[in-house]
Amino acid sequence: MDEGLIFAWFIAVAIGVSAAVKHAKRSAFSDYKIRSLQGKAAAQVFGLLGLLIFGIGLLMYSGLLAKTEYIVGVSALTYAAFSQYSPINGALSFLTVAYRTEFAIDDWVKVSKHAGTIKGKVKDFSMKGVRLKTFDMSEAIISCDELLHSVVENLTPNDLFRWETPVSVSKMVPVKNIENTVNAVLSKHSLESLVDDEGFVQAAYIEFHDDKLDFKPNFRRISIYTYHPKWIPMPEGAEPIGYEVAYQLSREFKRDIYEKMDSQKNAYVDVVRP
Repeated sequence: MDEGLIFAWFIAVAIGVSAAVKHAKRSAFSDYKIRSLQGKAAAQVFGLLGLLIFGIGLLMYSGLLAKTEYIVGVSALTYAAFSQYSPINGALSFLTVAYRTEFAIDDWVKVSKHAGTIKGKVKDFSMKGVRLKTFDMSEAIISCDELLHSVVENLTPNDLFRWETPVSVSKMVPVKNIENTVNAVLSKHSLESLVDDEGFVQAAYIEFHDDKLDFKPNFRRISIYTYHPKWIPMPEGAEPIGYEVAYQLSREFKRDIYEKMDSQKNAYVDVVRP
């Protein structure tokens, strides 16, 4: 075999891999994606693909692929390399998820799949998948292969997000009384409205659902929607805690609603956590 030709083939594959990785870094990088992991995933995937292409070209040049048994062997190895549990398939899933991701570390996301849904804060993103930290302080790892077949919703927009506080109240309480109580508590906590980055006022509002508590016909479900800032002023290096602050405010908000209703002798029941 001509060593010069083999070296030239190696250089050609290496240049192609380098160009693909450089293009992937330039086109995929965004402030709203998970840092710069796209470049790492691209280097790994294109490196493995380049090695595979170089090996197949070398086998073809040496004449080994002229024999049927060698063709079958190479085909089997290629199939195994791209099987569900192979490192190459994991790397390809990692790269695809990295390209598709429109959330960053410390964003709150909702992952919906056939097995159910899960909400949590993104704490890490690696070859294993995305590590989420939920409200109850537990952690879950969703593999990249699962993420490819799931719907991922970013619950943390650029500036504001809407928060739902569900409350169950007896139908004996007049709607006007409920509205007055909620508005008074909203005013107390300064949650009536918030101005977004575009200058539009996002006002809190209430929705009544008489059809969501069929198992309790004497009660109605109320959804109170408030708006909160994503970024809370924190010391340098601290995590953004917009969702944690909204969760804390909603607990205080619900407690004050109960207290005010109780003082008015209104009947109510406990609520479910969102």
